[in-house]
Amino acid sequence: MEEEVLQVNVNLRIAHSPEQKAFIECTALRQVIRAGRRFGKTVAFSIKAVKAFLGICPKCDGTGCDYCDLGKVTPKRVLYAAPTAEQVSKFWFEVCTALKDCIDAGVLRKDETEKIIERPGTEQRIKAKTAWNANTLRGDYADLLGFEEYQLMNEDAWDEVGQPMLLDNNGTAVFIYTPPSLKSEGVSKARDPRHATKLYQKAKQKEEDGDKNWKTFHFTSYHNPTLSTEALGMLSEDMSLEAFRREILAEDDEIQLSWLVYNAFKDICKVKRFEIPSNWPVITGHDFGSANPAALVVAQAKLPLPEGAPAGLRYGDYVGFREYSPGAGFSSLQHIEKFRDMTKGYGVEQSIGGNITNEGEIRQLYGAHGWPISAPILTRVNAQIDRVIGLMEMNKFYIMDDMFRVLGQIASCMWILDSENKSTNKIKDEPKYHMLACLRTMVTYFNVDRPFLKQGVDKVKVSIW
Repeated sequence: MEEEVLQVNVNLRIAHSPEQKAFIECTALRQVIRAGRRFGKTVAFSIKAVKAFLGICPKCDGTGCDYCDLGKVTPKRVLYAAPTAEQVSKFWFEVCTALKDCIDAGVLRKDETEKIIERPGTEQRIKAKTAWNANTLRGDYADLLGFEEYQLMNEDAWDEVGQPMLLDNNGTAVFIYTPPSLKSEGVSKARDPRHATKLYQKAKQKEEDGDKNWKTFHFTSYHNPTLSTEALGMLSEDMSLEAFRREILAEDDEIQLSWLVYNAFKDICKVKRFEIPSNWPVITGHDFGSANPAALVVAQAKLPLPEGAPAGLRYGDYVGFREYSPGAGFSSLQHIEKFRDMTKGYGVEQSIGGNITNEGEIRQLYGAHGWPISAPILTRVNAQIDRVIGLMEMNKFYIMDDMFRVLGQIASCMWILDSENKSTNKIKDEPKYHMLACLRTMVTYFNVDRPFLKQGVDKVKVSIW
């Protein structure tokens, strides 16, 4: 008589992006993840935890590879720790959802009070707990230990308790954090607010030195393709550029303001979206490239200002209100169709883009298809940047707060530093700042001293009392 086999489903999520997948599949013994808000780090660790608990190979999902035995690995004992009940609840919801059928069938036992899922008669277990220091973490051990919001924990959680509990089985530790901000200082239990940052830097150095036991990941909020523009808008609402750098871009360098190229941009010039009137003149800026083309649409303010316009906006100021960065795989005709859609209902005064020396043929191609683009008036990159900074210093350039690509690049674009950490006049990784290339080329057509475009001054009625 054949033994009856009970088959139950495991409802695992699928990674939402290559970046999340790479973390889930990582097998290094020490993994440090620096991630922006809403990247999906809790969900990613829950997938990793369930696979470890069930003994499913993280690299091949059970199909067989050089890391496993025909898709199986030794089932693990998993401990997840976070300093807030909110984070614990999210992780607990994810693992309970994934293992629901197994729990309902009696294959696994769930303790809702203690936040434990276990296989009876074994040491296989997933446990989630609120912990922020050594005392709150004591009394357990694990093969896979995950620290979430590690920047808010006291260092002794790892130093005094975490490390010893992994010794028996040479277990894996995962540290997940978002760069600390002033906002988080009041709830942090850390002695050194930058201890998570220093751990990341240490891990990065070990990784670069060839130590296979260490692996680092850097994910921004943009790496989550399931987030809508509206969601990102709500997430970054009322954030300063510094908070935006840390919490959305997950940038964690201890930088001086002078190292940022566009440090003259002020938070008051990041404004809530309002309707741009159809009679405002419009200029578009373009950056060419088959892999990373980009475009920026800017309007110049006229009177009367519309409802919802920011209080500081003046006649002649400039407002960026559309951005375009589609990625690779589109023709010039497809780009032009999108340009026309973005500027529908507006009068485009000028389109500027590229450089004078070697991108004339690209401009000719766009012109032949009905979208003429002029070369910038100023050719040197630093001269173009100087024009942009001039606008920013006078608060004459505003950006809608849902234009995340432009804002992100302004917040992260830095000068190359010399051996004494002083700024040079060269931009670090300059080719990757495509939206800023659009901005600095188009600004060469702006007049930063007088409130009008080059075609002339609008007539303004003035009442004399």
